[in-house]
Amino acid sequence: MSQAKHYQFQADQAKRLARQVTDEAVRERLLEMAGEYSRYAELMQARERPLERAAG
Repeated sequence: MSQAKHYQFQADQAKRLARQVTDEAVRERLLEMAGEYSRYAELMQARERPLERAAG
């Protein structure tokens, strides 16, 4: 699994958990974490693209 996919998976997990909890503060923090993981995934995708072009 690439780093980008790993972080996107973590973002998806955090979003799923946020939908299941009833505590508003916990829900907000999980959604913040999901956003952070999504940003990391985007950064990793951007870093991986030049490698994909060189290998292709």
